[in-house]
Amino acid sequence: MPGDLSQWIMKHYDPEMSQIVIPERGKIPVDAASVRRIWGLPNRGRKVCYENRPEITKAMFRIYNITSKNSPSLTAWCKMIKDMAGAHDDDFLRAWLSLVFSCFLAPSTSLSISPKSFPAVMDVNGITETNICQFVVDQLKLAFKSGRAKKAVCCCVFHLVVSPPTF
Repeated sequence: MPGDLSQWIMKHYDPEMSQIVIPERGKIPVDAASVRRIWGLPNRGRKVCYENRPEITKAMFRIYNITSKNSPSLTAWCKMIKDMAGAHDDDFLRAWLSLVFSCFLAPSTSLSISPKSFPAVMDVNGITETNICQFVVDQLKLAFKSGRAKKAVCCCVFHLVVSPPTF
C-alpha cells in the first residue's frame, strides 16, 4: 500500500465518529457494516477474545511444537504453515487464522506472531460465530485513541483504504 495514501487516510480518519472525513466532499462510515460489506467477515456473535492468555499460549505452543519461550517470528510461522504441505485440518486453519489476525486484522510493528490472537483462533469451528467486523473497527479506534497509529500503521488501515463511499 502506498505510504502517502495510508498517511492521508489516517490523517482524515475520525475515530470518535468512526468515519473518514474528506474535506468539502463528505464522510465515509467505517463501521462493522462497512467491514462486512467489503471483506465479508462475520458480523454477528460474540466479541473477539484478543488478549494474552498464558494457558492458551501454552496449548498453541504444544500444538505447533514450539519450544522457545518467545513467540515465533512471522517468517518462522509462515514457514511452519508452508511445511504443513497442503494440510487442511484444524491445526492448519488455526495457524493461518493466527497469521491473519497478526498481520491483517490487528497488525502491529512486531515481527512475531501475536499470542493475543490465540484465544480467538483456538476454537476454529466457533470463529464464524465471532464478530470479527466489530473487532476490526475496535482495533482501529484503539490504535488511534492510544496514539499508536501516529507512530506507525499498526491497525487495520487496509480497511480504511478500501472503504467505499456510501452516498
